[in-house]
Amino acid sequence: MTGIDLWTLDGTDEEVDQVIAVLRFALGAAEACEIVHPETVSRLRWWCNAEYKRLHPPEPTPDPSIEVRAALSRSPYWPFWENLQPNQEVRWTGTKNATYFVVDGELHDDPGSPTQRHTAYIELRRHTGKTFWSHIGKVRPL
Repeated sequence: MTGIDLWTLDGTDEEVDQVIAVLRFALGAAEACEIVHPETVSRLRWWCNAEYKRLHPPEPTPDPSIEVRAALSRSPYWPFWENLQPNQEVRWTGTKNATYFVVDGELHDDPGSPTQRHTAYIELRRHTGKTFWSHIGKVRPL
């Protein structure tokens, strides 16, 4: 589709934004009254969309893992979570306050989810030797 060039009096982005608003408001009525050719309406809508995207680019979305880690770092337990050591005994609040052992001491993104939720998980070991993943927020000092 070929584009349309529109010139405003001053050529400022503010004026282009105003033209977009007027066209979006009026094009539906002009099309309904059949006073503007449908192809012209399509081209004007295409121009409005292209210019709007140029004037209002989408804001970059922050990495969710950074947001989650920043929120966790405000917790009073953050120094404890950050310094977990292998085989360290900890409390897990998932069921009852029972003691478990830290497997490797590393904080991981959710290892069990195919869609990474980007949050902090730790691997814990039961007294029986079986391991499981827990969100770091459920781990407390012994």
